[in-house]
Amino acid sequence: MPQPTVESACPRIYIVDDEWIIAETLATILNKNGFHAHPFHNSSQALVRALSCPPDILITDVMIPGMTGIELAIALRRAGQDCRILLFSGQSGALDLLCDARRRGYDFEMLEKPLHPLQLVMRLRNTRPRTRLPDPPAPDESGPQSQPGPGSRPAA
Repeated sequence: MPQPTVESACPRIYIVDDEWIIAETLATILNKNGFHAHPFHNSSQALVRALSCPPDILITDVMIPGMTGIELAIALRRAGQDCRILLFSGQSGALDLLCDARRRGYDFEMLEKPLHPLQLVMRLRNTRPRTRLPDPPAPDESGPQSQPGPGSRPAA
């Protein structure tokens, strides 16, 4: 049986922000506090890496040129990734994007900038496991809903 490595014992965190100093600084602070953090400066690079090596936690700015942080989060969910997702932004337009995502069936945690790194560390350490919401139905899905069979347990 393989022995757990130091890397597998701590959560793998991807930090995505187009502001280089923010992504690098948060990754450094989280690494010094027992996490295994990787900075990314654009969503496309983070998505490619996340699909091949999924993070346990994704922390992403919302307002990123190209693919927004919310679009990145939705792409990960659609690909079947079940990592915890924290979005952060200091721009008021981010709330509209978050509300739109929620209307579409996606729910993500939101943090406001400026983000104090030690508050982030405490939030990551004192967190409960993320519960997965059911995937939103496809627009053309229609048909009978399956009923639980005898002896099956209801979802908690």
